[in-house]
Amino acid sequence: MKKEHSMRVKLVQWLRSSSFKCILMDLLAFLLILILFFFVCVPKKYSLSVGSISRYTINATQDVIDVVTTQKNKDDAAALVEPSYKFQQDAKEEVLASLSDAFDKLRIIQQYGFTLREENTARRNSFTEDEIAYAFGLTDDLSLNRNQVVTLLRIDTAQFDDMVSTVTTAVENIMNSSVREGQTNQAIQTILQIVGYKLDISLTQNVLPTVLRACIKPNQVIDRETTDEAKKKAMDSVEPVTYLQGQNIVREGDRITKSQLEMLRQLGLLNEDHYDFSVYWGSVIAAILSTLILFMMLFLLSRDVLSNVRQMAVILLILLLCIGFAALSVFLPSIYIVPVALCAALGTVLIGYRVGISLTMTLTLLITALTAGNNRSSYYEVLLISILTLTESMVTIWFLKGHPQRTRVLLSGLFSAVIGIAVVYGINLLTSEKNVNTASVAGWAIGGGILSGALAIAFQPLFEFLFRLATPTRLLELTNPGQPLMKRLMIEAPGTYHHSIIVANLAESAASRIKANSYLARAGAYYHDIGKLKRPMYFKENQMGDNPHEHTDPYVSAAIVVSHTKDGALMAQKEHIPPEVQDIILQHHGVTPVMYFYHKALQLSNGQQVDINEFRYAGPKPTTKEAAIVMLADTIEAAVRSMKSPTPKAIDQFIERLVRGKLEDGQLTDSPLSLRDIDDICGAFSDILKGVYHERIEYPNVPHYASHSAFAGAPETSSDTSSSAPRSDAQENANTGNDEDIKTPEPMLQSGSVPDEMKDEEKEL
Repeated sequence: MKKEHSMRVKLVQWLRSSSFKCILMDLLAFLLILILFFFVCVPKKYSLSVGSISRYTINATQDVIDVVTTQKNKDDAAALVEPSYKFQQDAKEEVLASLSDAFDKLRIIQQYGFTLREENTARRNSFTEDEIAYAFGLTDDLSLNRNQVVTLLRIDTAQFDDMVSTVTTAVENIMNSSVREGQTNQAIQTILQIVGYKLDISLTQNVLPTVLRACIKPNQVIDRETTDEAKKKAMDSVEPVTYLQGQNIVREGDRITKSQLEMLRQLGLLNEDHYDFSVYWGSVIAAILSTLILFMMLFLLSRDVLSNVRQMAVILLILLLCIGFAALSVFLPSIYIVPVALCAALGTVLIGYRVGISLTMTLTLLITALTAGNNRSSYYEVLLISILTLTESMVTIWFLKGHPQRTRVLLSGLFSAVIGIAVVYGINLLTSEKNVNTASVAGWAIGGGILSGALAIAFQPLFEFLFRLATPTRLLELTNPGQPLMKRLMIEAPGTYHHSIIVANLAESAASRIKANSYLARAGAYYHDIGKLKRPMYFKENQMGDNPHEHTDPYVSAAIVVSHTKDGALMAQKEHIPPEVQDIILQHHGVTPVMYFYHKALQLSNGQQVDINEFRYAGPKPTTKEAAIVMLADTIEAAVRSMKSPTPKAIDQFIERLVRGKLEDGQLTDSPLSLRDIDDICGAFSDILKGVYHERIEYPNVPHYASHSAFAGAPETSSDTSSSAPRSDAQENANTGNDEDIKTPEPMLQSGSVPDEMKDEEKEL
C-alpha cells in the first residue's frame, strides 16, 4: 500500500511538473504542424464543407439537379397531405370493458377504506402507513401513486358509484364520436371536462387521468397504405430544382450549404473520388521527424530549455509562426518570398543562438517537406528552398550572436537576402536549370530576406512582453536611467542608486570575464536594491543625519533590512520585469544573517536565547552565475568603499577575504560557479576597483597663489576624499558580506561592546 501511495504521489507530482506541461505543449504543437501539413500537402480541387466560406466562384459545368432542395420540397409537399383513417368497430367495447375492469379494481381499494372507517369512526379519513401500503397491494397493474390510493380510501361508496356511472357515460359518448390516432389526449381532456362539474376535483385531477390514459384508445387509426400512396403522388408532382450549365452554384465569399456541396459532388468538382493515404502518412512522418529533431537538437545544445515552460512555449510558437508563413506560400506568387530566416532570428534574439540553431534544423526539414508535398512545386524548388532556409538561417544566427540590437536584427534580413542571391545563382549554375527564371527567384528571395528582418523586429517586442523574456534588448532597455524604477531610485534613494551603478559595472565586467550573461548581470545589479525604495531612510547610504535604527528594536530593524529583497521582487513583478532579474533581486543576499542586529539583540536579551534565523535573509541562495556575481559585487563594493588605504594589494586581499567568507558560509553552494570562475570574478572586480580607487598625487600649496585663492588656508590633502573616511557599516560588511543596509551607531562600536570577530574585521578595515 505504501509503495502504491508513493507511486501515486510521484505521478501527481510529475503531472504538475514543468516537464509534463512541456510535453503537453509539444503534443499540441505536433498536432498543429500536422494540420498545416494536411492543409498544404493533401491534393484537392475544391476542399469545401458545409458552413465554410468559398474562396472561389464555381459554375455548373452541366445541368445539375439540386437534390437537397428538391428533396426538401418533396418532404414539404408530403407533410401537407392529410392522413387517411379507417374505423375500428370493436374499439368502443374494448375501451368500456377496460374501463369497467379498472373501476372494479379501484372499488376494492375504496371498499377497504370504507371498512377501515366503519371499524374506527373516530379516525375518519386518517390511515396508517401500513394500511396505505396494504391498499397499494390490492391492485398492482394500475400504477397508482400514494395520493391516488389515499383519495380512493377516503371516498364514500355513493361517491364512487357516482364516479363510475358518470365517467362510463362520458366515455361511451366520446367513443361514439371520432377519436383519431394521435388524438387520445384530446379525448381524455374532453371527458374530464364533461365529468368535472359533477365529480369531486380530487377525482378528476388525481385519479381519473391515470385511469383514462390506461383505458382510452382511438377508434380511427391511420390507413398507412392509402396515406403513403397519397404522399408519393404529392412528392412526384414536385418539379426538381435544376441548375443549368453555366449558372453560378457558388459565389466567392458564400457560406457553403449542403445543397451546394451535393451539386459539386455530382459534378465531380470535389476531390472525393479517392483518398491518397500516402500523403497523409507522409505528413505524419514528416511532423514526427521534425519534432524529434527539435528535441534532439535542444537536448544537445540547450538541455535546460526542455523543462522550461516559458521558453518552450516561445520556441514552439516561433516554429508554428514560421510554418504558418510557409503554409501561406500556396496563396503567394512565389514560395521564395517566405521569410525562412525569421525562425532563426527570433530564436537567437529571444533565447539564444543554440535555440536558433535547433529551430533552423527543424524548420529546414519542415519547409522541405511542405514544399515537396505541395503538388505545384518541382524538385528543383524543393532543393532550392531547403538550401535557402538552411544557409540564410545560419548566416542570420552568426550575424546576431552576441549582437542583439534591433538595428542589427533588421540588417540580418538584408544580409541573409544577399546570401540568398548567391545561393540561387550557385544552385542554378550547378543544375543548369532552364525552366526557372533565376532573376525572378533571386528577387523574391531578396524580398523574403527583408521580410524576415522586418517581421523579427515586429514580433520581438511582442514575445518579450507576453513572456517577460530577459532578452539582451529587453535588458538593455531596463538599464536605461529613464525606466520608472530607476527614476524613483535616483530621486528617492540616491545613495542606493549610486551604489547600484558601481555594482552593475563590477557585475558586467565579471560576467563578461567568465562568459556569463553580462546583460542580465548588469540589469540584475541595477535593480537588486529597488526594495529599499519602500523605506529608503532605513539604509545607511540614503541617510542624512538621524539614523532611525538607533531608536528601533533590533528585531524590527532586522525585519526592515531583510525585507528589501522581497519588496524589490514584488516591485519588479508589478513592473513586468523578467523573472530572471526578479530571481537576482531575491537571491543577492542568499540566507546571510544581519549580524549587527543579531549582536544588538544579544546585548538586550539579558542572557536569554536569541534565534539567529530571525535575522537571516529569506533567500534563496544564488542559483545562477549572474545572481552569484551580483551577490559578490554587492558585498565587495560596499566593503571596499570603506577602506582607509585602498592600495592595489590591499584591494586584492580584501576581495579574496570577502569571497572566501561567502564560500565558507555556503552562500555559493547552489550556484554553478567553478573555482576558476571565482578566480576570474575576483580578477575582474580587482581591475575595476583599482581603477576607481587609484592613487592620487597631492597638489602643493603655493603660498602666493593661495593668498589670492578662495581656498587659502585649506589643508593640504588629496583631491580625492572619497576614501579618506571609513564607512561606519564596513564592519558589518566585512563580517557578513551585506551591503550598506544599516548605519552603525557609535556607542555600539565602543570597546567591550563588539564581538571579537567584529573587532578583527574592524582592525582589518
